Formats: sequence, structure tokens, C-alpha cells
Amino acid sequence: MIILGIADTHEAHACILRDGEIVAIMAEERLSRLKADMCYPKKSIDSVIRIAGIEPSDIDIVAFAGAQLGLYMFQCLYKMNALFSVRDWIKQCEKYWGPRLIENKKLTPFDDFELFKHLRGEQLAQDEYYPFLEKAKISSEKNYSKIANKLRKDVVNEHLGVDKNKVHFFRHEDCHKHYGYYSSPFKKGEKTLVFSIEGGGDDSSATVSIMDDENLKEVWRSNKVQAGRLYRYVTLILGMKPMQHEYKLMGLAPYGTEYHGRRSLDFFRKINIVKGLEIKDTGFIPDLYFSVKDALEGERFDGIAWGIQVWLEELLCEWVKNNVEEYGIDNVVLTGGVAQNIKACKKLVELDCINKFWVGPISGDGSLGVGAAWHAYRKFDDQKNINGLPNVYLGSSYNNNDVSKAIHKNKDIKQFKVIENFTASSVAKWIESGLVVARFNGRMEFGQRALGNRSILADPRLSESVEKINKKIKYRDFWMPFTPSMMKEEADRLLINPKNVYSPFMTMAFDLKPQYHSILPAVIHPSDKTIRPQMLIEDDNPGYYQILKEFKKLSGYGVLLNTSFNLHGDAIVESPEDAIRTFLKSELDILTFDTVAISRVDL
Repeated sequence: MIILGIADTHEAHACILRDGEIVAIMAEERLSRLKADMCYPKKSIDSVIRIAGIEPSDIDIVAFAGAQLGLYMFQCLYKMNALFSVRDWIKQCEKYWGPRLIENKKLTPFDDFELFKHLRGEQLAQDEYYPFLEKAKISSEKNYSKIANKLRKDVVNEHLGVDKNKVHFFRHEDCHKHYGYYSSPFKKGEKTLVFSIEGGGDDSSATVSIMDDENLKEVWRSNKVQAGRLYRYVTLILGMKPMQHEYKLMGLAPYGTEYHGRRSLDFFRKINIVKGLEIKDTGFIPDLYFSVKDALEGERFDGIAWGIQVWLEELLCEWVKNNVEEYGIDNVVLTGGVAQNIKACKKLVELDCINKFWVGPISGDGSLGVGAAWHAYRKFDDQKNINGLPNVYLGSSYNNNDVSKAIHKNKDIKQFKVIENFTASSVAKWIESGLVVARFNGRMEFGQRALGNRSILADPRLSESVEKINKKIKYRDFWMPFTPSMMKEEADRLLINPKNVYSPFMTMAFDLKPQYHSILPAVIHPSDKTIRPQMLIEDDNPGYYQILKEFKKLSGYGVLLNTSFNLHGDAIVESPEDAIRTFLKSELDILTFDTVAISRVDL
């Protein structure tokens, strides 16, 4: 059975599932070059079909993530999460949400749409989902999702020729659950508590479910859990972009202290509280922008970040602990956008009541299409032999001829030296000498983390690696740490990890053993000394593992600073042309492909 999984909202993407095995995944942003693109992911669909080596006629089921897309369709059309500036987010609060929630004005999604449709310009009328507007105008809001789903079927049929009866829609939250559960390394059949928590889905912002290979039982849900939404709007209040920069707020939090953050923490504690097995909304504030902004006026920025992070950790730990103890199930999966908060995941791992804990790579909406595909397979195939997610190298790849064409097509590259027949040892030596190397090799990673194949690499022992990458390549905020890739056996040596938690995808933070703080300064958080590693097993990426192994021979540590191969604000590079363009726009020292390297320094 071949299933095409599609997520057509925030972080749009597509995947192909063949007989229970994911064989291709592609995010639309990698091809459109618009970060956090949200749309019908036509480019991604064409790409995964090509990568999988199938024809559209081979597809048995098309599985869409999200069954209640009606209201979200407006935001997809003006690409809110991708195109909004910080000022646009504020404008939306002032012109739409404030009047609607606080002043009780009878505004509709069309009023919101009119404020921002100009962002698309002439492209808007060309959007596959543009016909939604005409039909929604003459219908009631309760029919929006029905209209949207009919249109989604029409678009797939026109694009691929797939029979509309093969197109199915799956609840947003259930897609998160299936992705979280089946991406885990847990033995299938083990009962697991699956917690989803996010800004919002089809009908809830948080759920608790008991899941094994045969059954999925949702035991609680609520649409009044404000954690994801509150984190979003505090990000905005601090002048950063919601839906993209929440991780910056998390990175800032350790610099705060109780002295400067206590009032903020006390305020956040009044919004949601845990009662037994549930998270309750207190009704303390009418909205999450103006009320929060007014309450936090005069508070220090780092204290605010500290306060919301501590509150989130408290909330999650109490909620999860109470449910684990109630149901007697100590295997835990956390999924949904809030699960991408690695510091909160660290606190959960440390709970005595939890035995096994898992967060999948890109647990937010950027994985919903995979969850939809697994959900469909579980429903329609009697075998249910879902193979999970053994690695994330599931994107596109390019051969030597593709690379050669890209190099010769770009005249600006002729000023640099082209190196052939280099080895993993060569790359390790370049990095050990203080150079910053970009690696474009093999199949592209799925998710927001570069895990060796579309990565920028540097020496983790050199503090100046951070300064060089920030000032000359990435232009990151000064308080944000970089992260390491490390051989799995190095994780055992370097990390405080008493439960031996496996984290191959940079989804969890750990404490670095104190004796290594001064040795690996470029890959730890400068304030709290935590580290977010990729634990790499050789079989998952032999070529990248060999570079780590060679670097260990030179330095004594099988660890490299690894950050995504892109400039700040850009999507991770997808093609050789993207890689060369990024090399030229930055001050990277060396760009390596499979067999060819380009160097701007004398070696």
C-alpha cells in the first residue's frame, strides 16, 4: 500500500509511506525558499513522488492532516506564519483580535483576511486554495471546513489525477499522536501515554491518550490550555516573530533569575493550573496579547523569559506526573508544538516516575503529514506493520553530475579553489585547524535540525567558532547557543544521562558533565551549561560518523559543532545551487559536496 501524506498548513510538507515504511519526506519551504511556507505543498508532493520512484497512479490513499481546516484556510492564503513581520502580528492583535475578543465587535475571518491579503500580491489569485473565498462568502462559518475539504479533494484530483474517493482527512491532534508514537524507538505493543500540547488543532490544544499498536484511547482533551498560545504571544511582546522564534525565548530564559522574573512567574501561574489529571483555564485574562502586555509592563525582558519557561516546565511536569501515576504507565511520548521546548523535555526526563521518554524530530506541525500517513495505514491496512522512523535522511539527493553543473553554471565560484578526492580525514583536519566547513552530502534531513548532511561544522573546543559563525555566517542572536553532533559512545562519556535516554535528533537537552564545560565551550548554553546533542550511530550516517571519528583522533573528542546550513531567516539549503549561493553570501571557509570541495582559504 502506498500512501501520500500531506500537511497543507503551517510548515507544509508531503511524504510517501510504502507498506508501512516512510521512504520520502519534503518540506515545501526547502523548494519554495520561503521559510515556514504554508500552502498546498505542490512542489513537495511532486518531489516525494519522484524520490520514491512512483507514479501518481500508484497512490492508494491520500491522507491529509487536519479535518477542520475552515478558519485556518484564510491564514494559509495570506501565508501568515511565513510572511508576517513582527509589526504584522501586532497589527492583527490591534485591528482584529483586540476588537473581537475585548471590545466584542462582530468581526469575521474575512475582516482579518482583508487586512493582510496584500502580502500575496498578484500571487494570491493563483493559489490552489483561492476558490475557497468565493464559496465561503456565500456560506455560514460552520460550513467552512466542509468547503475546504471539498476543495482539497478537487486540488489533489486536478494535480495528480487521483480519485477523490481515495482522499481522506484525519484529525489534527490524532496525526500528532500517531507521529509521536510511531517515531519512537519504544517496542511496539508497549502501552504508552501520549501527551499532545500545542497552540491549537482541530478541536483542542492539549490531549492525553493511552496508545499501543492496537488501540488509541483519548482520555482527556481541552481547547483551553493556553501554554502554546501564551508562549507565542510572549515571543511577540519581546519583539520576536511568533511561530518561528519561540526557541529564542527559550534560549533567553536561562539568563533570567528569580529576582527579576518572580512577578512574571506569579502572573503566568494564574492563567493555567493543573487540577488532578487536567490543565484548567482560570479565565484570569480575556486575551493573550493586550492583557499579558499590560501585566508585564516594566518587567525585565530576561525575567519575563525566565518566568514563562519556569511556568511551562512546572505545568508540564505536574500534568504528566499526575497522569503517569494515575494510569500506571511510565512510557511517555510528548508531541505537538510545545514538545519542541527542549528545556521542558529535560525536566520531564528527570521525573522519577518516567521510565522511557520520547519526542520525535520536528514534533510540531512540520510532521503532521507523516502522522496522517501512519494514521491512514493503521486504519486501512490489516498488517499494521509500521516501521517507524529509523533515521531522518529521507529528503532529496544530488549526484556528482548535478553538483558539477551547479558549480560550472555559477561564474562567481571560479575565484575559489576546487578540491577533489578529499577524505573524511581531510574534513576533520580542516575543522581542527579552526576552519568552518559546510557539508552538503547524501539525502537531505527531514525536520528543522540539520543532522550532518546539510550542516555547518566547526570545532566545539573553540569559543571563537561561535563568534565566527554568528558574525560572518548565521547572524544569530548573541544569547543563542550552538549544538553538537556526537558519536553515540561519546554521549555516554560526556553527558549526565542516568536513564540512558537516546536522543538522535537534537530534541532534548542534557547537562554536560562539569569537567567538560571548559573543553567544549562552543556547544553548550553559556548560562545553564546544558547541551542539545545529536547522538549519532554509525549505521545512520556512515560518512558523517567517519568525520566525527577522524576528529576524535585529532582532538580526543568525537564531537562537532553542528548548525543548519542556511543564512539567518532562510530555509535550510536543498539543492547544490542553494548551497553555492549560501557559500557566496557568507564567509564560510569551505563547502564540501560528496566528492568535490570549494575553498576560499589556502590549504
